[in-house]
Amino acid sequence: MTQPPFGTPGQPPADPPPSSMWQQSAPVQVPQSYPLPLKKKPKKWPWIVGGVVVLIVAGSALSNAQRDQATGAASTTSAKPTTTVRTTTTTTTTTTTKPPPPPPSVFKGSGDDVITLDRPAGVKIAKFECPACTSNTMLKSDGFESLLVNEIGAYSGQMWLDIRDGSRTTTLTVKASGAWTLTVGELDMATKASGPVSGKGDSVVFFSGKSTKAKITNVGESNFIVHVVSLDKERLDLAVNHIGSYEGTVPLAGPALIQITSSGSWSITPG
Repeated sequence: MTQPPFGTPGQPPADPPPSSMWQQSAPVQVPQSYPLPLKKKPKKWPWIVGGVVVLIVAGSALSNAQRDQATGAASTTSAKPTTTVRTTTTTTTTTTTKPPPPPPSVFKGSGDDVITLDRPAGVKIAKFECPACTSNTMLKSDGFESLLVNEIGAYSGQMWLDIRDGSRTTTLTVKASGAWTLTVGELDMATKASGPVSGKGDSVVFFSGKSTKAKITNVGESNFIVHVVSLDKERLDLAVNHIGSYEGTVPLAGPALIQITSSGSWSITPG
């Protein structure tokens, strides 16, 4: 193989190729018609600078790659495994049981007396009995109802206490000429009915049926009074206020709590 010329006239000589690329042959005959350009010694510093730049770029790329790998490894190492926590919600139903009402309070005595009453607030029923009384018999309350019994001679009957909001009886005063018994309890002491009902004397009736009116009768000579508290309307009404025997139809919205004041026999027929 013949070595190519080192350059073209008018151009800088090309760098010599590596020795492994060609084999030296006989010397080339240079024409004498034009002067041979001087062979310039190749400069080494551009190659050195280029090599340094390549090394810097390569080193930077390698450093970035190593940093990315380290970051990825650190991220992988520092990542915490995801833990799924199952939360179980338990609903607890608390059932509040209303305590049963206290048993009735029973008081016995003879003659005049003052009784201290210590019972929960709310409507109560009182029953007073003085079978041997011969003169004026009275029972008074310090609550809203005030005069509960005012009779001459023997007496037996029921009446309500504290029917109005805010009323609370704490003291009962007895005036009697004989032995007596006073019982104070809750509404369960009232006479219960869901239809027609009848009785004698002062009474309290808990009527649980539905009605809009009622036929009422009474056989007696004294005052006949009927009070009605409709549970739906929550209102106290005076249904009857009469002296002597009575028969008539009056408004009565059931269910209702009814108090009858009578010295004789009475009946209530809801309709």
